[in-house]
Amino acid sequence: MIGLTRRTGERCRLDPDHIERVEAGNDTVVITTDGSHYCVRETVDQVIGRIVEDRAGVIAACYVLDRGEDADPQRLGGPGTAPQAHAPAAVHPIRLP
Repeated sequence: MIGLTRRTGERCRLDPDHIERVEAGNDTVVITTDGSHYCVRETVDQVIGRIVEDRAGVIAACYVLDRGEDADPQRLGGPGTAPQAHAPAAVHPIRLP
């Protein structure tokens, strides 16, 4: 989820996978796949930057999970989650003939 500020000053969070497009004009308008429109204070470049940061974080978390280094890389389970609580088995590369 990315955090944005509506023109009213209200903070909102949007799922970047549901953003269809971002339009620039007098206001920056974020349009979601369900047709909702959000007028936000951020520029188009700032919205795109937040989407890129969110996706990079997801990819990095998947990388860490794949390596079995941390069971909760984004700290979604809270402080009580043990580092190896649900870590997958070690990854062994396969050599093809």
